[in-house]
Amino acid sequence: MRKPEGRVRHRFISSRVALRRILGALLCVQPASLRFAIDEHGKPTLTTPHQHCHFNLSHSGSALLVATSLSARIGVDIEVPRSVPRALQLSKRVFTADEQSLLIRANEISEAARDEMFLQIWTRKEAYLKCRGVGFTTPARDHAVGLDSLVRLDGFEIRSLDLPASGYAALASAAPVNHIRRYRLCRVDTI
Repeated sequence: MRKPEGRVRHRFISSRVALRRILGALLCVQPASLRFAIDEHGKPTLTTPHQHCHFNLSHSGSALLVATSLSARIGVDIEVPRSVPRALQLSKRVFTADEQSLLIRANEISEAARDEMFLQIWTRKEAYLKCRGVGFTTPARDHAVGLDSLVRLDGFEIRSLDLPASGYAALASAAPVNHIRRYRLCRVDTI
């Protein structure tokens, strides 16, 4: 049996292999020829001549979510269902007052409702901040991401995504999203 840290490392490497393959196919180049840079907030980008291709990835457990765009910045987040016992405390640092109220109401229903509400808001918040390219370097509680099917905030679109398996995912984009393609990847071997 693989040790937990070995599993985490394997998932990290597998997600990067999948990302290279997806970007290579999109740009019609060999995946190994792609060169990456890290911006001032730690977000990876492609270097010249492919800097016009925007991408983002997120993983949680064995789930991987990758988004690409040839026209605008993009951000994604995915979370597998799990218990979040510190959800109310975390929300004080990250959620707006209205988002905290939604979480408190969900907590009054049940812990499961609390966890679901927290992860729905969290994925939308993180996707938005990743799309902006700032991550959690900016006060996240200053940005209300809402729960409507489509929210427009500061020139960005934020939406939750339906997943083929259970979990929570969100997509944020600096331009309208015309279509979303879903693929299910079962196994990635190293290249």
